Amino acid sequence: MKKKIFLVLSLCFVFFGISCASNDANQGKKDEIKYVNRDTTSFVANQENVRFLGRTYFDNDVLWAIYSSSGVEFNVKAKRLDVCFKGDSQANLPSPEGQTGLARVVVFVNGERKLDELIYQSEQNFVVFDGTEEVEGVVQIIKVSEVANSVAGIKAISLDEGGKLWPTEQKELKIEFIGDSITCGYGIDDEDRNHHFSTATEDSTKTYAYKTAQALNADYSFVSISGWGVISGYTSNPAKKSEYQVLPKYYDKLGFSYGSSFDGNMPQNIQWDFSFEPDIVVINLGTNDDSYCKGDKDKVAEFTREYKNFITKIRRYNPDAYILCTLGIMGNSLFPAIQTAVNEFQTETGDQKVDTLQFANQNMADGIAADWHPTEKTNEKAAKLLIEKLREKMPHWFAQHKRASRIQK
Repeated sequence: MKKKIFLVLSLCFVFFGISCASNDANQGKKDEIKYVNRDTTSFVANQENVRFLGRTYFDNDVLWAIYSSSGVEFNVKAKRLDVCFKGDSQANLPSPEGQTGLARVVVFVNGERKLDELIYQSEQNFVVFDGTEEVEGVVQIIKVSEVANSVAGIKAISLDEGGKLWPTEQKELKIEFIGDSITCGYGIDDEDRNHHFSTATEDSTKTYAYKTAQALNADYSFVSISGWGVISGYTSNPAKKSEYQVLPKYYDKLGFSYGSSFDGNMPQNIQWDFSFEPDIVVINLGTNDDSYCKGDKDKVAEFTREYKNFITKIRRYNPDAYILCTLGIMGNSLFPAIQTAVNEFQTETGDQKVDTLQFANQNMADGIAADWHPTEKTNEKAAKLLIEKLREKMPHWFAQHKRASRIQK
């Protein structure tokens, strides 16, 4: 058996220029998958073969998933599907045990989660499905953890010989979500308020943002980092501003990492090309700023001013988008300041395609996740409120695209 595996991998390297290290963690799943010995053909995750999701970076035949929920989507018709992931500088470990910052990746096949793993080695290969019956449908390969800790590369997608894949069509609606830990899905898989951060319990596909995009059948892009804000990131000392943890500064960059690099690159050193042109931009920032502002008049005024400047920056890069400025779920003290920023922006520019929405704060009855973050149930409620607001502000679009919404009024 080992000789046959070695032969297949060698042929993959010789004929396709791609090699994938076997993964010991995946070997334990042999009882769950019916393996069939067959030749495979490998494909690069480029735009000829797949459709990119979110902010990604293609370099040296590797597609790097950067922010939360970034990755690829494609149609498939095959009996076997393997995915070879490439790890970043954080991923060179004997096991994922005890690690809190590894990239978490999932693979959906026709909406069903078929793979959920942490990338802890420089290369890892996983068998998503392998059977005698042909599988036909849509595959999504998504990094569900956030950029600040780690990124993950898609090095190769392999099918059985004769298997086919091709990009899915772009959606009619595009939404960009700008936020913090709430948008990242911090701790959403760990409903114990006394537990702390780990990418292993972070899942952006369970957030209000992803659920909104799915409900509206929209393409999406996330720009979110836990603990970050507009003028200050989270601070336990209101006298000390966390001024480097501010998203406006890095909005025009590929992303930001505290130390993880990929092939020598750091996301904050790469300019974003704004190839994704959203119809809607949803901002959900201010929760962390409040840990610094604490109602101080001068600090709140600074927040208002810089929030308005951030709207101006977003508008410069997205001239036609409807911008919705939101706050809530984990506190809404700065919502009046956001309303003031929006009103001033509208008065100064005459731009009326900007509005506000206040989310309801989380309810203890819906559970509380790690470090007091919202549960999936809370996110579901937020998604419904957001969708209703979008219906209100974009009635003509919803009337023309009735099939886009899967959540009824």
